[in-house]
Amino acid sequence: MSPRALVRPSKIEVSRSELRRRQSAAFRRAKGSTVLAVTDARPGGEVKYVVDGPYLEQLTSSLRAALETLEVLEDRRLLDRVLQASRTLDADLAQGRLRALDEVFGAN
Repeated sequence: MSPRALVRPSKIEVSRSELRRRQSAAFRRAKGSTVLAVTDARPGGEVKYVVDGPYLEQLTSSLRAALETLEVLEDRRLLDRVLQASRTLDADLAQGRLRALDEVFGAN
């Protein structure tokens, strides 16, 4: 799923009473990046969202990755080390100085 789809989900509004009456049908509509916005009929009532599990996992994973990237960019010393390592990456790969993750940590 594209990052744009992650941050711009389509939203279907249903009332709490409609959700109670047609729960199975309503839950089937919450697929992928389509979320259900469950509204409360009372004035000032809260809106609750029902999201697809894989969509939520991908959303939180992308958020974690973005935060980790920001942390690296904030840490000037770490960023300098990453940039320095990237300059020799092609030569290290060609000379066999790099190992695959499964070689180092074992296959899943």
